[in-house]
Amino acid sequence: MSARRNRHPGVMFEIIAKDQEKAKAFYAEVFGWTYDSGTGGFAYVHFPEDATPLLGGIGQARKDVPGFEPGHNFYLRVESLEATIDAAVAAGGHRFVPPVAIDGYRFAMIRDPEGNPIGLIEPFAA
Repeated sequence: MSARRNRHPGVMFEIIAKDQEKAKAFYAEVFGWTYDSGTGGFAYVHFPEDATPLLGGIGQARKDVPGFEPGHNFYLRVESLEATIDAAVAAGGHRFVPPVAIDGYRFAMIRDPEGNPIGLIEPFAA
């Protein structure tokens, strides 16, 4: 991997829900999120700034591989893929991509109750 510093990291994401209250409850239950209300009732989720490395990339769409449909994904850092997947399923979400180890990290994907794909990533190995 390149040690070069890339500019313009991803700094915000949005989940536009059909049922905002249900979505807020799901993410609060699975990820422990709390919300600050913004314009029009937009529910902001604030995260602490720390030294977590950011990673982004561009992949080739592959219609035969779940999670590689054309579009975009975002990933949330979690302590345990398996525990988070279990919590998501218990809260009404669905398994999507099972845990995979690749390029020095582990990731998986779930779908929230509305079907939105949510990537999960464990902290990078030192």
